[in-house]
Amino acid sequence: MQHKKHNNKHDKRSGKVLFILSIVSFFISSVTILFMPLGSFEPDGNVFLAYFLATTFWFFLLLGIVFVLILGKQRRKNILFVKTGGFVFLRFFRNKPAIVFDVLLIAGILSLIISLLIIRTLPSWLTLVGTFTTVFSLEMHVLLNGKNYEWFRTQGDGSLVFLLKTWYKYWHFAFLRSHSLELY
Repeated sequence: MQHKKHNNKHDKRSGKVLFILSIVSFFISSVTILFMPLGSFEPDGNVFLAYFLATTFWFFLLLGIVFVLILGKQRRKNILFVKTGGFVFLRFFRNKPAIVFDVLLIAGILSLIISLLIIRTLPSWLTLVGTFTTVFSLEMHVLLNGKNYEWFRTQGDGSLVFLLKTWYKYWHFAFLRSHSLELY
């Protein structure tokens, strides 16, 4: 079976946007954890906020996963990518940004173990911050040690800093464009 060479600048650019959108989606999903004590399913609690936070958490988590799946499909269309083996959860410390989030993941897991099993008298906000750190760093661990980020790195200019600059330029351009249309 012959593969067509599919190396389009538009695919690479839209892939970067999808990657950034997945990071933003995972971040929003994780941040909802910090606000969970404000909502409650108790009769005197804020039931609406509890449902809103739960829905927001799952919606943005699934949205981030959808972005990653679309990006993976786009990556597989590119013949220049060399397949590598390994399950993403078992791949650690593959690049500099991944090292940061892998260390945060390990620290977050340890903090949760300590706060939930060993020292049960820690403030609840500390447990929430530990849970947020663990969830978000797990999501970033999967993204930054995964094949999609590796694809960006092999394509040149695939650093996380470059991806964030691309995200900023994209949204800054969209903001300026939307406000320039309002002036007329």
